[in-house]
Amino acid sequence: MPWVITAVVSWIIFYFLVDVNLLRRTVWGGFFTLALGSLVDWGGQYLNLYKFHDVIISWAGCSVFYKFGPVFVIGILFTQYLPKKKYLQVINIVVISLLYLTLELLILQTTAAEYINWHYLASFTVDIGAFIALTWFAETFCLLPYNKGHLF
Repeated sequence: MPWVITAVVSWIIFYFLVDVNLLRRTVWGGFFTLALGSLVDWGGQYLNLYKFHDVIISWAGCSVFYKFGPVFVIGILFTQYLPKKKYLQVINIVVISLLYLTLELLILQTTAAEYINWHYLASFTVDIGAFIALTWFAETFCLLPYNKGHLF
């Protein structure tokens, strides 16, 4: 059930924050994040670092509701609101990584996931790397119209 709840909450947030006019470009950030997150979670389970429970419908060993909920949505919104200035991008990466880590810790509290040979600081490090990669991807391939619909 936690997987479904995270998906529903993610799509509600998405509904309020998405700029539909940019979606044609920013949706690729969602697909990139979905692919990267699927690879990381499949590998993490394969290496016995962590495990997911009560998956319902599996996608690379994790719940399809989680992958197409918070993972996909955060990729689109992160891409949409990517700041142009590099120092703001660094702040953005750290803040979003901390928010994502908070979501992960909440899921751990529900016992829908468990760390086996893993630690939350390792997750934070992986999140930082993932959002750095997403920043590069968004700047390189999404052709974002800076200063049009962006906050910074």
